[in-house]
Amino acid sequence: MTDNQVEVAVPEHLRRWHELDPATVEPGSVGFVWGNCQAESIRRMVAPAGAAHGVEFVRLPPVFEMDEAEVGRLHALLAVAGVLMTQPVKDEYRVPGCGSEQLVALLPADARVVRVPTTYYEGLFPWQVHAHDADGRVDAPLTDYHDLRLLDAAVRGWDVDRAVARIEELEPAADAVRDLAARSQAELRRRNADLDVDTTDAVVAGGAEAMWTVNHPANATLREVGAGVLATLGWPGEPDVPDHQMLGGSRAPLEAAVLTALGLDPAAARPRWSLAGRDVPWAEVAGPQLQLYAEQPDVARRAVEKYAERTAALGL
Repeated sequence: MTDNQVEVAVPEHLRRWHELDPATVEPGSVGFVWGNCQAESIRRMVAPAGAAHGVEFVRLPPVFEMDEAEVGRLHALLAVAGVLMTQPVKDEYRVPGCGSEQLVALLPADARVVRVPTTYYEGLFPWQVHAHDADGRVDAPLTDYHDLRLLDAAVRGWDVDRAVARIEELEPAADAVRDLAARSQAELRRRNADLDVDTTDAVVAGGAEAMWTVNHPANATLREVGAGVLATLGWPGEPDVPDHQMLGGSRAPLEAAVLTALGLDPAAARPRWSLAGRDVPWAEVAGPQLQLYAEQPDVARRAVEKYAERTAALGL
């Protein structure tokens, strides 16, 4: 290390990943799960079965946190990997060589590949979207996710009180809720058609407890991925699902009107965001998000234009 270099501390949960050396790893003895925030949950569930079959599933950063150097390290390690589980990732998604099929091409001939889904379902959360500026996705303050009602309020120039009052009073059109859920289920099944695991039936069967946000499945949904992985690999046993909700740290509001429209029990409704176990008042969410849109009006404008048909159908 030179005088001008600064040593970067390695997070404890990624220490093993940074310790691996492809020159000393026994061929076939390591495995990886590649994808977004769901990938680590999948790894946790199948790691005990992997250990029983001589494969150590090593935790990776999610794809959206990987830089070129880390993807390069993964390339080198894939040459000695025994198993790769991967969600669909487009070629060159963020950095060169990070696409799922680009990684598959680097595996030894005898390595196993399991293609798993990225479970994304809008049916329970018709107002929840991602938003973008000219350079890419922009996460919303506090929740990461944007709400079409707040985006619309920003474009209209409303203040926090008026925006929150509409959120608390407006019920979405039931037909539009059902139509969005049906289309989202069909899209999920279509995207999963060429994979080894399909979570669509688990999402439908899970009802109000299937998802915490549009892309954070509950444990019961994730369990189906773990079970599908083990079945694909021919490994007996059950996925190791923890007692706590792996992706339940942020839980989006779940409206009684939405549940009723979908034929689900409205008693399962959540009127507000739950973040790290705390119920967060809507005003606390709306304030910083409306401030973001005031500072970056293009984010709100683009989203309102993109989802204009949905918001009109829902009755906004």
